[in-house]
Amino acid sequence: LDIYSEETVAADEHGKVLHIYSENYTIEKLLDELFYDTINVEFNLTPWVRTLCKYGDFFLFNDVSPEHGVINAFPIPVNEIEREEGFDPEDPMAVRFRWVTQGNQILENWQVTHMRVLGNDAFLPYGSSVLEAARRIWRQLILVEDAMLVYRIVRSPERRVFYVDVGNVPPEDIPTYMEQVQATLKKAQVVDKSSGRVDLRYNPLSVDEDYYLPVRGSDSGTKIDTLAGGQNATAIEDVEYIQKKLFAALKIPKAYLGYDEGLGAKATLSQEDVRFSRTIARIQRTVIAELNKMAIIHLYCNGFEGEDLLDFQLKLSNPSTIAQQQKLELYRTRFDVAATANNIDGLVSRDWVRKRIFNMTDDQILMIKDQREEDKLDDLRIESVTLPSP
Repeated sequence: LDIYSEETVAADEHGKVLHIYSENYTIEKLLDELFYDTINVEFNLTPWVRTLCKYGDFFLFNDVSPEHGVINAFPIPVNEIEREEGFDPEDPMAVRFRWVTQGNQILENWQVTHMRVLGNDAFLPYGSSVLEAARRIWRQLILVEDAMLVYRIVRSPERRVFYVDVGNVPPEDIPTYMEQVQATLKKAQVVDKSSGRVDLRYNPLSVDEDYYLPVRGSDSGTKIDTLAGGQNATAIEDVEYIQKKLFAALKIPKAYLGYDEGLGAKATLSQEDVRFSRTIARIQRTVIAELNKMAIIHLYCNGFEGEDLLDFQLKLSNPSTIAQQQKLELYRTRFDVAATANNIDGLVSRDWVRKRIFNMTDDQILMIKDQREEDKLDDLRIESVTLPSP
């Protein structure tokens, strides 16, 4: 859970957790104050996302002022609130919340920020924990590990078999005789540190650790044999099998959890890292969707309406540098192919390259041409500027 939350709310190279973009400076300043000063995402977002990953749901009560917008956000325990859908026949998309522990108080959709990890239809309208797939496997792993440790403790020690020659001892006296022999062999003198006396009662070996067998007749003669300990103590294939199932269910690369054998080839770790980054990106989309809702409420209370309410973009940092490197590598390959195609005269046109290799639309191609024309004019303007002679 710590890995999930820290990767989801990772800071970029500038130390920023949440990135706010808007062409309107007032909107950007308002949202920056909301998330960094009021909500304090740098401190609060990591524990919030951890709770979201743990339960699959996370609820925030938005303390909204009609004049100043969102002035605070309080976490609500997941077991205290219920989400209600489909209660209004005229508005099938209507959502409201019922705060059970506060006298079934009804909260409107704008009063509650509900983050949920969707993916398992059985839990709708709530999310499902990222640990849900691993719960059964984790119980199996605990049982197998306990069985493995019990086997090592009980079966691993060497045992000794004492064959005691009972000779002419009458059959009815053999148990008493055997107890005397056990007491003689197992008793050891230990000095009590507090009193300085010799304590003969101390028994350094448990009674059931060794075996005492009375023998007579052809097998007469006292002797001691050693029984080997359990020979299967090094076999942990079953534990490793369930461990692998657990890693697969958690979707976290082994190397992240300190299992160095999971590193393997560098390419394998790269692929695992990219897969994990996609899982993190899914959780980030959930968080961003609800932060967008909070931002819209805040802007509305501050007097913005219509398209201005959507004139911003929120982003969380991509945790995987390897995924970014792969994207840059893809761009470089496309530019190399485009340069090669443009250098072959008469084969294809520039528009064909833009459409087929860069997947541009006609509008984007026209915009690129206009921008290239502006770049040329800027270059000529800069070249025409000459420094005054001294």
